[in-house]
Amino acid sequence: MERRKKSLWKKIAATVVIVSVILIAATYAGFSLFFEDHYYYHTKINGDDYSYKTPVEAEAIMYQEFQKYSLEIQGREGMYDTILPAEIDMEYIFDDSLINIKREQSPLLWILGFFKEYSYDIPQLVEYNEEILDEKIDGLTFFKTENIRAPSDAYLTYSSEGKCYIVVDSSPGTDIVKEKTAQVIKEAINRMEFSVDLDEKDCYRYAEVNADDKTLNELAVQANKYISANIIYNWNGSDVVVDGDVISGWIVITKDSATLDEEKIREFVTEQAELYDTYGKNRIFHTTDGREIELKSGAYGWKTDKEAEIETLTAAVKNGETQSREPAYSYTAAAPGQQDIGNSYVEIDLSNQHLYLYVESAIIVESDFVSGNASRGWNTPAGVYGLTYKARNAVLRGEGYETPVNYWMPFNGNIGMHDATWRGSFGGQIYETNGSHGCINLPLENAKIIYEYIYTGFPVVCYY
Repeated sequence: MERRKKSLWKKIAATVVIVSVILIAATYAGFSLFFEDHYYYHTKINGDDYSYKTPVEAEAIMYQEFQKYSLEIQGREGMYDTILPAEIDMEYIFDDSLINIKREQSPLLWILGFFKEYSYDIPQLVEYNEEILDEKIDGLTFFKTENIRAPSDAYLTYSSEGKCYIVVDSSPGTDIVKEKTAQVIKEAINRMEFSVDLDEKDCYRYAEVNADDKTLNELAVQANKYISANIIYNWNGSDVVVDGDVISGWIVITKDSATLDEEKIREFVTEQAELYDTYGKNRIFHTTDGREIELKSGAYGWKTDKEAEIETLTAAVKNGETQSREPAYSYTAAAPGQQDIGNSYVEIDLSNQHLYLYVESAIIVESDFVSGNASRGWNTPAGVYGLTYKARNAVLRGEGYETPVNYWMPFNGNIGMHDATWRGSFGGQIYETNGSHGCINLPLENAKIIYEYIYTGFPVVCYY
């Protein structure tokens, strides 16, 4: 009985194994039949999953995707446009690639699809009307005149807030290269890409000079050296400041140099001289007898030595110097400002033949005198002058005369004040017929007093 039981179980087990093998073989064979025209599990074509799909089904799916296709074209500054297949008569063309993939996958080896991935890249073939596409490209928003702006190079500009030159970065603009753009778009359509970025594809023109340009930054250093200069003038009593705001107007920046426009500096110095110089200008003067008169200019006043000052100022700016000073003068006056005569001067009233010496607004001496002989045309000229120099025991020489004097004080060429010991009287109408050659003849004692108080440049005011 035991033997019979064991034999029975062996038969049953063998039968089960045989049946199982048959079932498994039949099942595997059935799947093999399925995979005769279906793709393995884990089959990807052009990145998309086509597991268990037939080539026909894959073609249908691809065609459906094609129906949804459009190319979005992105550009600079948020510009974009699209191209649809219908706009260019575009059609999707299928070749034998999907069938060939299936041929590569043996139906008997379908089980391998559960253990590894099968990836395929096949060409996506399209056809379109080339002429229509070219017309479409021509009309894209990127090529409209109002949307095209040329790139601009980085440049230097002066910042009045920071009082320095700064580098302004280049602007890429929107100037697009048409030929390159058309090529990029066609390549994207041929590959059925859904988007393309024209900037990433280098379809735009770029600026030649950017903010990191070595030469540009060297020019900034040079220009900033110039504007670091700070010169505070005392220009005939008025403050004139030359700082970065002023100097920036004198700097000329080119592609490879930062220089000072010396003509601009000349204009600046000339302008200040015209504004503050008093030399050669008429003045309002209040006479001792209470009149307000306009004095002729004469050879007196503040006069800027423009050539010397232009040279000095240019050098100071080039070196970036800080200074507080007066400009160079070729002539100076007794007092700063437009009223440059001050309160110490010799007042010569030619009409009344009377002189006053003022020192610090106080009359030190007043005196009658004899001026130039009017009858012979030697009238003493009116005007404002500065004492040229003074000398003791001088000999005055002229045509037909040689006269020694004790106190000689010239103020207008060969015209000056001096003692005239040969005269017995002064003042009145003597000058009309018996005047001097143009000098102011004074009594000895008064000439001595005047001589002691005045000095080179001391104002001498003559008027009628």
